[in-house]
Amino acid sequence: MYVSCFLGPTGRGPVDDLPLIDFCIEMGIEADKAGFALVNVGEQHFTNYEPYSDPFVIGGILARELKQAWFGTTVINLAYHNPIHLAEHLNLLDLLTRGKCFLGVSTGHIPFLSSQFGVPSTYTKEIAFQRLDVALDAIAKESSDPPLQWETDLEAGTLNMRIMPIGYRKGHPIVGFATNTDSTIAKAGTQGWPVALGRYNFVEAVRKMKVYREALEAAGHPRELIDECLALSSITKAIVVAATDEEAWVIAEKQLRGFMNFTYFVATRRQLDDTRSMRELWDATVDGPVDIANDSFTAPEWVQASAIVGSPESVARQLREYDEAGVSHINARFVYGDFDADEAWRGFRLFADGVMPLIDAQTIPGPSADRIRPEHLAAADADALAEMFR
Repeated sequence: MYVSCFLGPTGRGPVDDLPLIDFCIEMGIEADKAGFALVNVGEQHFTNYEPYSDPFVIGGILARELKQAWFGTTVINLAYHNPIHLAEHLNLLDLLTRGKCFLGVSTGHIPFLSSQFGVPSTYTKEIAFQRLDVALDAIAKESSDPPLQWETDLEAGTLNMRIMPIGYRKGHPIVGFATNTDSTIAKAGTQGWPVALGRYNFVEAVRKMKVYREALEAAGHPRELIDECLALSSITKAIVVAATDEEAWVIAEKQLRGFMNFTYFVATRRQLDDTRSMRELWDATVDGPVDIANDSFTAPEWVQASAIVGSPESVARQLREYDEAGVSHINARFVYGDFDADEAWRGFRLFADGVMPLIDAQTIPGPSADRIRPEHLAAADADALAEMFR
């Protein structure tokens, strides 16, 4: 199976901005060395969460450091991006990573946050799709093509020349949806795009991935593309691992509760008042599937959807259960709740050393020569030769 490392810390405020950014770069480099399939970043603003804020800037830094891991975004929020700038940035990351990037985009938004960018109340998911279509049309335009007249319900323009730089892959960079909506999950499968899914309990995770897999298979894509999409498509989990299950739940009590309270407040603007222990919440009966991408989730639903807790053996067993049920990629986060660098590194290293060998964690190869733009084939050959002698 595949495991990504998701870099999503929350700081106390401005005092933590620089150390958290440095921490993310360092953990991304170490994740690459440890054999993680992707190093993922998000895009957040104003809340002390993910203080690097811009996935393209932090991606440009990490792209030059990652040797085997892909770079990923979970997620770029289309509400914040002009489609022509988006096209430029997608191509730039594709080029810097030599085609080893999965750029997950979101069609939703939180008005409380996006309004601070001046995003109007009339912004909709349909406009997000329009922006993405414009960006991909712009990437496809050659210098010799007629001017591209483009328009969304919010903006319009004319692209006379070409997007600079060109991407690394033929066509366009690997773009997909970071979504929790069944219709968008199916749309990604139909288009042959990967998906970055959120936090669900086991039942819902398996169902969501089944929706995706069935749409992917029904569209009749080439087997190579289907396999690549399935390898890149993930669900997200916080990983709390310790020497024993008991010790892991002690750590979860300290670390997960703050994370739970924070995410609940961001989603609902209310405080969560459930005082049961994390272990009690985990053991509580929850009927049916759980999708916490709404504003009505309970504390047991949040814990059971958000985390995997236990010893290395217990964590590996839970991951294998997902893999055997068709969820073969976990986007793992080792930073959650109140930031504690020592705790984050402890959990990360124990997972890398104690869990990844038990699940036979795999990396994902880069694009084959027939999927690289001809302008870059000489550079691709030089990169391959340098790798042989590294």
